[in-house]
Amino acid sequence: MKEVLLVSIGFSPNIGGVETHFDDLVDVLDKNGWKVWVLTYKPITTNVGAPFYEKRGRRITIFRIPWFGKLFYKLVRIPALEFLYLIPGLFIALPLFLIFKGSKLQLIDSHGLAAGFVSVFWGKIFGKKVITTTHSIYDFPEKGLYRKFATWIFGSSDRVLTLSKQSREETISLGVPEEKIRVFTYWIDINKFKRAINARGKLWPKKKFVALFIGRLVPEKGVGELLNAARRWDKNITLAIAGTGPLEGKVKSAARKNLVYLGTVSQGRLPLYYSASDLLVVPSTHEEGFGRVILESLACGTPVLASRRGAIPEAMDESVGKFIEISPNKIKEAVEYFYNNKDILSKLSKNCRSYAEKRYSERNSSLIIKVFSAIVSDDSNYKL
Repeated sequence: MKEVLLVSIGFSPNIGGVETHFDDLVDVLDKNGWKVWVLTYKPITTNVGAPFYEKRGRRITIFRIPWFGKLFYKLVRIPALEFLYLIPGLFIALPLFLIFKGSKLQLIDSHGLAAGFVSVFWGKIFGKKVITTTHSIYDFPEKGLYRKFATWIFGSSDRVLTLSKQSREETISLGVPEEKIRVFTYWIDINKFKRAINARGKLWPKKKFVALFIGRLVPEKGVGELLNAARRWDKNITLAIAGTGPLEGKVKSAARKNLVYLGTVSQGRLPLYYSASDLLVVPSTHEEGFGRVILESLACGTPVLASRRGAIPEAMDESVGKFIEISPNKIKEAVEYFYNNKDILSKLSKNCRSYAEKRYSERNSSLIIKVFSAIVSDDSNYKL
């Protein structure tokens, strides 16, 4: 039986687009006959409990390492310190796993730089093949220790999977050979994310115009700019915000008649909220890795108003939404434009479902499975 170990700093029930991808990935690997191990931390960005040991599906086993403090958001603006904070627990746990559980393991799939460093280091010692997968645009400095670490991690991996073309180019800029890199794309459960019948009436009055934000409540997601825009736009437009993070207090204090804070929305209820909204707003001010919420919203028939940051232009085009520069005034103008031109919004909405079906079905997982299989079989001539 083919085996793979996924190493990551986060996994469900930690909340985020990357964590949702991991759930999809382990499920599809399980369906394709892989034995899957997961080594991760207990939730470090979401205030929720999780067991140390969990069995899932037929062949999925998850180990979650307890980790101290809630320092992730405090260090996120200082990549070197964040990197050092995230390494020790995985660095200690991975060799123990390989000694006691990993004798037959053929492949380690690491996600992000911290997990990548740990996996490459111990992979070389234990003779395991290693893939490093990116989910972010790192914007590496031109020189320095952080860049050297990243170059060593990617260069020492047997394969590098990047979530976007932009991430691929960033990885190549480190000197990583192009033939070592493959670009993958997220997928979603098209049968789960679809237009929910009578969703609007279940959540708010049918005539209400609702702009929805779903994501981590951090400055990089444009939360401050969005709140400022909502204070200025037409009072008949409601902003609904779902998520948690350091800016949660700011969002709660801003809540009023036309600004609703939803807190954490479970995965099972997300299609209901997408379907009940007129527009999803993705006002990221940093280089967004991809924007999984965009895929989910489009599958539910809801157009997207977004920045052009990072790989967002790879996730959508203006047949299903609109790109804008992010500022309170620009957000206000764009949301009010769609509020006053519902016929145009309706035309975009009609394109959304087919757009998602063509680009974001489970078919996208085939590339990852092919890469895994090629490395496990040691097929050095394997081409995609």
